[in-house]
Amino acid sequence: MNAQTIEAQPAAPRTAEQRKARGLIGVIRRYPVLSFVIAACLFGWLPYIAAFAGLGSNPGNLPLGPVAAALVVTACQGREELRAWGRRLRQWRAAPKWYLLAILAPVVVHTVNVLVNHLLGAPLPTSEQLAAWPGVLASTVVLVVLIGFGEEAGWMAFAAPILLRRHGFLAAWVLAAAMRILWHLPLMIAGDLPWVIGIVGNAAFTMVMLQVFTASGGRWTLVAVWHAVLNAVGSGFFFQMVTGEDNARLGYLLAAAYTVVATAVYVGRRRAAVR
Repeated sequence: MNAQTIEAQPAAPRTAEQRKARGLIGVIRRYPVLSFVIAACLFGWLPYIAAFAGLGSNPGNLPLGPVAAALVVTACQGREELRAWGRRLRQWRAAPKWYLLAILAPVVVHTVNVLVNHLLGAPLPTSEQLAAWPGVLASTVVLVVLIGFGEEAGWMAFAAPILLRRHGFLAAWVLAAAMRILWHLPLMIAGDLPWVIGIVGNAAFTMVMLQVFTASGGRWTLVAVWHAVLNAVGSGFFFQMVTGEDNARLGYLLAAAYTVVATAVYVGRRRAAVR
């Protein structure tokens, strides 16, 4: 059979699966953010879905869900978009002052909260409890991969640039905060994450992180480090030192602290932009 014969042959009809796949990719291309949110929840909630089906127990959100969702959605956008996202993931270089802020700010916030909690009746950490601080360093390294990269490569490296490009800052913040809150919903329903932290804390944290993201020229890795340190020092360290009402109050203080910081940073940057 020669080349002319090959060219003259009609293309084989597409199967139903191929037409469906093509249609699905088309939807993902038209609605990348919505597709990302759905995929992030699907991947992130897999342990809950498995537990509901009778497979396993004590489920929790899968932290690599957002990055897996971002990979799938970006791949459907085409090679250029996939390469652009890949380049963004490799952009870890930033001024030392930014990484210093990302490391120290969460530590300061938690330390102040512990002191305020003590003034409100909670015991101070004992020397024996504080002596376990080297474990925070190891936890931070692990969480930079699981939480920092796993979540923020999706929330910040993928979704944030699209939202900021398509909407104003406040609208982008509302949408970005809603994504995080929705993704954490199973943890709140299961009682593993206090509702005040899951809703108020996530909304305020998103505001602060978007401010850091825009002020640093889109360095999503700062958010990844900040998020990892926040969890390692908070839920992995200070929150383990108190129980009951003292522990719950510490959660309220954390949400309040980020609300104050978010408001102050937003107002401060707005005033600076007007001048």
